[in-house]
Amino acid sequence: MSSLRPAARTMSPDGREWEIYAYALQLPSRKPVAQTEVGNAPSWQGVVIDGIVFVLLLVPRMFVRVFYDVPVAALRAARSDTCLIEAVSWAPYPVKLRWEISKERKGQVLAQVEGQLARGEQPMPRNAKQLLY
Repeated sequence: MSSLRPAARTMSPDGREWEIYAYALQLPSRKPVAQTEVGNAPSWQGVVIDGIVFVLLLVPRMFVRVFYDVPVAALRAARSDTCLIEAVSWAPYPVKLRWEISKERKGQVLAQVEGQLARGEQPMPRNAKQLLY
C-alpha cells in the first residue's frame, strides 16, 4: 500500500481522469501557520523580515510533524484495521472523494470505485463510510 502512487487509474465517460489511492497512514490535520506582517508600508525589508519569521515558524512545525505525528500515525495504522480509499481528479477542476473501510475489503472497494467511476456513476461502494473534506 503506497500513498505515493495510485492503486488504480481510470477515465470516466466525460473524459475526466481519476487516480484512486489506498493508504492506512492518517496524519492529523493542523491549522496553517498564520501570516505575520511587519510594519504597514510594503518594502523589501518588510518582505525579507516576513519571510524569515515565516520560515522560523515553520521549523518547529516540521519537527513536530516528522518526529511526533508520523511515528504516532504509523503506530496507529499498524494497530488499526481501517484504511482510506481516495479518488482524485485534477482537471478541469479538482474533485476528491474519500472512504474509510476495513483492510480486508480494500480490494473489493477499489474495484467498485474504479468501475463506478469508469461508468460515469457517483461512486457509492458497499461496506464503506464516506468521509467529508
